[in-house]
Amino acid sequence: MSWRRPKVRTLDEFLLRRLPRPRRSRLDYSIAFLSRGADGALLWLGTAGLMAALSPKAGRRAAGRGLLALAVASALVNGPLKLVSRRRRPAATVPRRAAPWVRRPVTYSFPSGHTASACAFATGASLELPRLTLPLGGLACAVAYSRLHTRLHYPTDVLAGAALGVATAVATRRLADARSEGGRGLLRSAPRDAPPLQFREAVLVISPHAGRAAAGLGRARGALEAEGITVLKELPVQEVESLRELLAERATAPPLVIAAGGDGTVGAVADVLAGSRAVLGVIPLGTSNDFARSLDLPKRVEKAVALFREGKVSTIDLGRIEAPGERPRHFVHAATAGLNVSFAKIATQASFRKRLGRLAYVVAAVLAVEDRQPFHCRLVIDGRVHDLELLHLSIINAPVFGGFLGMRLRQSSVDDRLLDVLAVENIPLRRAVRAALEALLQVRRTMSGILSFHVSRMEVHSDRPLEAALDGEVCGRLPATFAVAGEALNIVTPVEFRDVDDV
Repeated sequence: MSWRRPKVRTLDEFLLRRLPRPRRSRLDYSIAFLSRGADGALLWLGTAGLMAALSPKAGRRAAGRGLLALAVASALVNGPLKLVSRRRRPAATVPRRAAPWVRRPVTYSFPSGHTASACAFATGASLELPRLTLPLGGLACAVAYSRLHTRLHYPTDVLAGAALGVATAVATRRLADARSEGGRGLLRSAPRDAPPLQFREAVLVISPHAGRAAAGLGRARGALEAEGITVLKELPVQEVESLRELLAERATAPPLVIAAGGDGTVGAVADVLAGSRAVLGVIPLGTSNDFARSLDLPKRVEKAVALFREGKVSTIDLGRIEAPGERPRHFVHAATAGLNVSFAKIATQASFRKRLGRLAYVVAAVLAVEDRQPFHCRLVIDGRVHDLELLHLSIINAPVFGGFLGMRLRQSSVDDRLLDVLAVENIPLRRAVRAALEALLQVRRTMSGILSFHVSRMEVHSDRPLEAALDGEVCGRLPATFAVAGEALNIVTPVEFRDVDDV
């Protein structure tokens, strides 16, 4: 594509000259700060986190749709479109001394990637939650103008980016709606072969500090009573070890054990039940509930309780960590070291949650990223040694992560006799964000600095003792050996869940 056509070039340059020139005022610094804040989509990731924290249901859904549209628009603009256009950016007409804060990109100018991402996110989120149209639209327009004010784009670059962002948001919303409707239809039409479950008694393990515990626990107790299930005992998750004695007393006919909380509560209960005849039921009351999402368990309390009658008992894998001098422990979702441990240590503090409420996880994530510290470790997999300098390490049993974003590991299942390993090397934050967006879209490509493995057993040796988080709770240590514990847990699932024992 040629950008030497006199009419287009002359019009762009004329319009650009008519704009105010930066003069190092407070307004100019604010505009430049906004423009740089949108680098790598960080502004929109932060906005999405804030939306999800302030409105757990509608806000999460809108944020997810906005990020989906942003990722598609960004991939189109920064990939094929810029390479096809090859348009050079405006000449540096603003003296360096007048705008020392401006960092000129080395990529091509057309179309504007910042504008496309801004309009895609704002449109996608607003289509899902119309009351956000004005604030998000205004923020997107401000980002678009900032690219002109700092003389990093021509007006036609910004207009094309805005049009592409809006169109992408509309297209991805239609696609997501079609997939969602199709999925719901399949679930409604799924045949039921098993008779209703006959649970009459249950032990309820609760986490008072779980994300939705305040509203959910009362509803859970009422729903259990309505289903005719008697709660024999109610335990806080801190006393979960006392379950072992109760289960030993009732070894021939163990009651249903219900974990009412987030991934940490479910993991703590599963660790006690591993290898026993007892059956686990889950009422997801946490913030992310990644394990429940991996099994397609109902999020609504009443539907989760109804599953104890309408579902089936499946057997699934657990992950197991074996550290020197400590008893083996099991996890349902993931064991992590690095960034997620820093995040968990902040986010799980009751006082921190009480002060910040729904913003606690957003603030904890920002603090964890700012305080990130690389660590050296050696992974031994099938006799092969990998010496790595890492920011983060995840050993994953259940494939869904990212909470409401619903990111999923490819070719992975909670019942496939394998653990999935993600090792993030000491790479720039921008590349890590890009990798997260590609994971959201399930883009099939390998990214330098992010390694993945499918293993049944793996040794992790570290240069110093490191804390590890199991299902979001800091209760493990490295060095350690990780292994899959196949078919170690009996759990109530929807009838549609594909248990490998049924195949």
